[in-house]
Amino acid sequence: MPALSVVIISRNEEACIARCLRSVHFADEIVVLDNNSTDQTRDIASGLGAKVLITLDWPGFGAQKNRALAAATGDWVLSLDADEWVEPPLAAEIRA
Repeated sequence: MPALSVVIISRNEEACIARCLRSVHFADEIVVLDNNSTDQTRDIASGLGAKVLITLDWPGFGAQKNRALAAATGDWVLSLDADEWVEPPLAAEIRA
């Protein structure tokens, strides 16, 4: 089965990052590209097993998502924002 990476961009998303990450626990790799959060976003993400990378600049959404994509190693990549999540039926379809 092809490896699945999930990439997530974030900045100060401590209120929602855990839900997002837990919803994609089935992924082979989770990469969080954090834009220098000042809250607990990075600690929460790393505590839930994500590979956390930090950027200090903000080149825009497209460029930031491309940076996250470049860090992924999976055959397939699912890109999410930190305030999005995957419902269980969709997770089952993705892994089927």
